[in-house]
Amino acid sequence: MVSLEPLHDDIAALEATYRESSIRVGDEVDFFAAELDRYNSDHRESTAEKRDHVFKLIDSYHTYTRRRADRLRERQSHERSARRGSWQRGPSADMDIDDADDGNATGGSEDLRRIEEEAQTWDLLRRILPLRYREPTQSQPKSYSDPPTMSRRQWWDEFLLSDSAAREKKVVLEWLQCSATHGPPIDEVVSELQQSAERGDILAHGWLHTRHKIKLQKSVNGYQGVLDPNDAGITESHLGSRTLIAQLDPDAVARQGRELEPQDEFFERAIWLGCFEMLRRGCTMSEVREWCSVRTELWRAACLAPLPLSSPEDDDQPEFDPNSLVLWRRMCFATAHEGGTSDYDRAVHGLLAGDISSVEKVCKSWDDFLFVHYNALLRTQFDSFLIKQSSDDATKIAQQFPVFNAVLHHGDQSTMGRRLIADLEEDSRIKSEAIRTLKAIQGAIVSNDLDRHMYNQGLVLSKHANQNQKSKLIPETSQFATVYGKNQEKYFDLADHDSLRILAHILIIVSTLDRLAGFSKDDGPLQTRHQVKEHIIAAYVSYLRLANLEETVPLYCSELYGARLNETLSRNLIHIVSVDARLKQLTIMKKLGLDLADFVKAQPEIYLGDVFDRSLRCEAKGRFKIVEDGPATLKYGRIIKPDFFGEDAEYVDAEDELIIRSMEWLMLVPGLFVETCTYATRVYKYFLKRARLRAARAFSDRVSGRDIARTKTPIQIRAAEEDSGPGWFEEFANGEFSAEFLQECNVNSLRLKSIVRNMWELECLVRALDSMETLSSLAGLSREENNNSREMWQHTSQEVRIAKACMQPVLKNWLLEANDDDGDFVALREAYIPETVLAFVSSLHFAGTSLSRDNLLECMELAAVIAERGSDVAQEFMKCGRMKELLEAFTSCSKALAIWTSDKKGSQTTSKKMREMGWSRDVWSIKP
Repeated sequence: MVSLEPLHDDIAALEATYRESSIRVGDEVDFFAAELDRYNSDHRESTAEKRDHVFKLIDSYHTYTRRRADRLRERQSHERSARRGSWQRGPSADMDIDDADDGNATGGSEDLRRIEEEAQTWDLLRRILPLRYREPTQSQPKSYSDPPTMSRRQWWDEFLLSDSAAREKKVVLEWLQCSATHGPPIDEVVSELQQSAERGDILAHGWLHTRHKIKLQKSVNGYQGVLDPNDAGITESHLGSRTLIAQLDPDAVARQGRELEPQDEFFERAIWLGCFEMLRRGCTMSEVREWCSVRTELWRAACLAPLPLSSPEDDDQPEFDPNSLVLWRRMCFATAHEGGTSDYDRAVHGLLAGDISSVEKVCKSWDDFLFVHYNALLRTQFDSFLIKQSSDDATKIAQQFPVFNAVLHHGDQSTMGRRLIADLEEDSRIKSEAIRTLKAIQGAIVSNDLDRHMYNQGLVLSKHANQNQKSKLIPETSQFATVYGKNQEKYFDLADHDSLRILAHILIIVSTLDRLAGFSKDDGPLQTRHQVKEHIIAAYVSYLRLANLEETVPLYCSELYGARLNETLSRNLIHIVSVDARLKQLTIMKKLGLDLADFVKAQPEIYLGDVFDRSLRCEAKGRFKIVEDGPATLKYGRIIKPDFFGEDAEYVDAEDELIIRSMEWLMLVPGLFVETCTYATRVYKYFLKRARLRAARAFSDRVSGRDIARTKTPIQIRAAEEDSGPGWFEEFANGEFSAEFLQECNVNSLRLKSIVRNMWELECLVRALDSMETLSSLAGLSREENNNSREMWQHTSQEVRIAKACMQPVLKNWLLEANDDDGDFVALREAYIPETVLAFVSSLHFAGTSLSRDNLLECMELAAVIAERGSDVAQEFMKCGRMKELLEAFTSCSKALAIWTSDKKGSQTTSKKMREMGWSRDVWSIKP
C-alpha cells in the first residue's frame, strides 16, 4: 500500500503547528471523549431527557477538573513542605528532593492556574446554563398592596422570582464565591497582617497594645473609670506623640478621630480582611460567627447578618421588616465612604451597601472586580424591589439617605454584561489577567456573549490555519480583518490544545442546547456564522487525529452540521489504509447514528472537488505520446516508449491517492452500486484527462470493476482468480436484474448497463495500456543478449492476451454506446484512441515476430476492421491527421508477415479462428 506523508495540505500545516508545540495528550482528552460518548443522547429520548444529559455531562467535566486541580494543588503543597523540611535537614536531603522532583514532575504554578481556571469555567457553565435553558414556568411574582409578614428568605425568593436577570446575577455571585474558596485559607491570607500585629498566637482580646497603653495611663495618673478624650490633661499626657483613642469600643476611632497603636491597626486590618474574605467566599453566618468568636469580635459578624448573599440554607429572619434592610444598606454606604478604620473595613461595608468604589481599592483579581460589580447590581435590584413592595417608610428612607445605584451606573441592562467585561479587559490593574484565554471565555459566558466569542475564535483559528497555505479543513474567512477588534491576545491559536479542547466541548454543549431549544442554524447568516464557530471543533478533531486518537474522530465530527460533518470526518480518517481499521471506524459511525452511505458517497465528491475534475480540460489531448518517432523496424515495428506510465511504477501523487482511498471506503458499505460506478467513471476520466496513468492503474487494481460488480450486485460473476480479463461485463450484462435490485439502483436495466459500460470501457483502456507498457519492457529485454528465457516469453504471451482482450472495447465504439452527451468522452477519444491503437499495432508486430505470426495476421484483420465504412477509430485518425502513421504501421506489419517465413516461438499452425476469417500464413510464404 502506498504510504503518503503528508496526507493533505491542511493536515501538513496543522502537523507543523503541533510539532512545534510538542503535543501532549493527557488523560483529560480520553476522559472528555468518553463522557461525551456516554451522554450522547438517544434519539428516542424526550427533549427534557436530552437536556438533562447535557447538564450531567457538564457536571462530569466539572467534577473531573475540580479533582484534578485539587490533586495537583495537594501534591505541590506536599512538595513545598518537603522542601522546607529538607532545608532544615541539610543539603543532602535537598538533593534527594530534587531527584524526586525530576522523576515525578507535578507541574508548576502555571499548570495549576490553568487547571483551576478550567475547573472554574465548567463550574460556571453547570450553574448558568440550566438557568438559561430551563423549561418555561408559569409562576408569577406576587404584588402586595399591604406588605405581608414574611421571612427574609421569602422576600428574597419573591425577588428572584420576579427578575430573571437577578437570578443570573445571583448564580454568577455564587460561582465567584465558590471559586474563591479554592484559594489559600483565610488564616493564611491574614497571616502577614497578623504577624505585623506582634501578638504571637493570640487571636482574641481585641486591641492588646492600645489597651495596654490606656491601662498604663490610668495607672500612672490614677484615673478611675472611662477616660474622657476631651479632658485637657488626657490630651497632654495620653500616649505621647500619637493621638490614640481613649476608649476601646468599636466606634472609638471614628467617633474620637483618634488612632490605634500601630500593632493594633495591623490587627484591625487583619480582622476586616478576614471578614471581607468570608463575604467574598460566601461563608455561612455560622462560619462567620465562629471565625469572629475565636477573635472575640462577634459584633463584626452582626454587621454581615442582614443580607450576606451566601448559602440559601443560612440563618433566616422570621417576620423580616424590609425597611430595616433598606436603612441598613444606606448606613453601610455611609460607613464605607465616611467612616471605617481601614480600606478593608470600608470594603466590607461597601460590599454590604452594594457600593463599587470603596471595594475596588482592595480588589486584586479579575474575579474580585467582577464580584464587586455583580454584588452591587444585585443588592441595588433587591433594594429597589423592597422599596416597591414595602410601605411609604421605605421610600422616605431611600429619599433621605443617599446610596449608590449600580443599575443606574451601568445603564442598559441588556448590554451591561458585555460592556462590563469589555471595561475589565481595558482596566490596567487586571488587563493581563482579563485577556487570558480562559478568563476571556468566562467573561463571554457571564456576559452571555459566548456566541460572538466563539465566532471570533473561529476567525482567529482560520487565520492561523491559512498563514502558510490554504486549508481545506479550516477555510479562510474574508470578514476576518473587520470582526474581532481589540484584545486579540485573548484568542488562542492552534498550538493551545488545552483551550481548544475546552472551547470545543463548550461549543458542542451550547449547540446541543440551542438545537433542543429550537434555535435553527440551517440557513442564512446564522448558518454562515455557525460554520465559522465550527472551526473550533474541526481544529480539535485534527488535533485528535495527529495525537493518534482516530477512534474519537467520528464522535466529534458527529457534532458538526451539514457537509462539514462528512468533510471533516473524511479528511481526518483518509490516512487509514487497513481494511479492518476502516471497518472499525464505520462501526463507530453507525453506533453514533451517522449515515454511512452519505459519508462514503461524500468522500469521492470531496477529493474530486479538490482537483476540480468537472471543469478540468483534457490535458492529455495532444500530449499523450507513447510511440517513439521514427520509422518502424522490421521486427518490432515502431518502438513503444519504455515505462511510459512512469519510472517509479508504485508512485501515486498525493491528491490521486486520496481519491483512490475514498473509493476504497465506498466499497466497504453495501449497496450504492450505481453511485460507485458513477464515481469510478469520474475517477478514470480525471486520471486520463491528466494522463495520470500510474494512478489509473492503481485504481483499476485496488477498485476493479469486477470487484464492484461482485460485491455490490446480486449477479453471479466469476472471481479474478478464475478470469482476470475484462469478460466480467458480459457476465453482468447477461445477468437477470431483480425488481428489488433495479429499485435500489433507481434506474432501468438499459440505463444501468450504460453506466457500468462507461466504467468498464475506461478500465479496459487503462489495462490495455498497462499491458502494452509491459510488452515494451519485454521487447527491450529481448533486444539484449542472453535475455530470451522461457519465463520471459511466457510472460510476453500472457500480456499479449490481456492487451488483445482489453483492446476489444477500445477498437469499437469506445465511450460511444452509452449515449451520454459528455464532452469529456469526446476529448478522451481524441487524446487516446490514435496513440493507443498505434501502440497496439506495435505490440502485435512484436508478438508476431517473437511469438507467433498469428499476431501479425490479427494485425491485418485490425486493418480491415478500421478500413470499414463508418469506423469510429478511422474517424479519430482522420480528425487528428494521423491516418498516414496508421497505414505505415500496418504496412510494416505486412512486410514482417511476408518476410517472417517461420515462427521463432510458439505453434507452427494457424489458429482455427484465423483460418475461419480467411487468413493463412501460407499466403505470405515465399517459395523458391
